[in-house]
Amino acid sequence: MNIAWVIKSKRQKQNLTQTELAALLNVTPQAVSRWEMDISYPDIAMVPKLSQVLRVSADELLGIEPIENQETEPDRNREFDQDADQILNQSQADSIFDYVPVSSPGEGKKVLVVDDVAFMRMILKEILTKQGHTVLQAENGKECLDILQKEEVDVCVLDINMPVMDGIETLRRIREEKQDLRVVMLSALCMESTVKQTLQLGADAFVVKPFQDKCLIERIG
Repeated sequence: MNIAWVIKSKRQKQNLTQTELAALLNVTPQAVSRWEMDISYPDIAMVPKLSQVLRVSADELLGIEPIENQETEPDRNREFDQDADQILNQSQADSIFDYVPVSSPGEGKKVLVVDDVAFMRMILKEILTKQGHTVLQAENGKECLDILQKEEVDVCVLDINMPVMDGIETLRRIREEKQDLRVVMLSALCMESTVKQTLQLGADAFVVKPFQDKCLIERIG
């Protein structure tokens, strides 16, 4: 399922024309048409409003399969009670990491973006290249580890909910080999236990989807 199909099907389900949807989102009808034809994509900052208007979760809109529908190996190292979990916002995730924004020196870095959703990789590449960074891409944790064997990378932006190898296992393996690589977790799966687990495994920061460009850029630095 891709974002073009989701937008079109949910718009039609709401009995909205492209012009009516455009008016609700304060964009042009041509923009909506391009989204539905898979020519271009809505800005990541528009995802929350688009989700609300179309009555669809941000995960479904971005093509992320609900975790309950995925076959995943039980996490033997999870030390937290999921029943007591709460969903965290960005400031709460930052408090767990004891994160304090600092000014970035501004030099370009080589950044490896790991996310199974092509649209998200495209958005991340656009944001980061505008800041002068060089971007490599991987669709899952296995591809990420293969690239890290061949390339010297400064920062890894790592999604959690991925097929083949998820972000938690990937982070664990990265830390076995590369203690100095900066790893920024990026996920809509922002449960308290998950955020704490990534901190324990050695992540440097956690960015909650959907996010503002500045939020990601600061944590890359």
